[in-house]
Amino acid sequence: MAQRHTLLVFAAALSLSACHGMQVRSPLAPVSGPPPAFAPTTSDVRATRLIDVRDGLTKSAEFRAATDLLTQKFSIDVSDQRAGFLMTPWQASFVRDGVPDLRYRTRLIIRFLGDDWKQASVRSEANWQRADEWDVGYDSKMLDDVANDLRTRIGKKP
Repeated sequence: MAQRHTLLVFAAALSLSACHGMQVRSPLAPVSGPPPAFAPTTSDVRATRLIDVRDGLTKSAEFRAATDLLTQKFSIDVSDQRAGFLMTPWQASFVRDGVPDLRYRTRLIIRFLGDDWKQASVRSEANWQRADEWDVGYDSKMLDDVANDLRTRIGKKP
């Protein structure tokens, strides 16, 4: 009987030591890296799209079109009509398995350029969190979608 008890204790100790090297992952923890649309970069050129504004639009109409576009899918954190500037707050914009992935955040900035506002810039900013640091980049899908939608509303016709 003592020998059987010793074997049971040894088997339990062996199984516990084998589990020690295993990582236990929460079923809610994301299993992969950043979304496919995340493009790491520090280049303003890659994260920005320029739109040539069509003739005949007033500054008020341009700004209203940009505001209406953003408020369809986002909230606006900063809005300055006189300066021609709109910015969304940082938001968790990527959903994985039905849950927002809080390690990924994005925001958009629309700025009308020059005194005459003949161009608008659309900029995407995105961050992916690894450990305690954020990788800086942009969301290519979000940037292209918003730039194309704004171009449709206020851009020059080809």
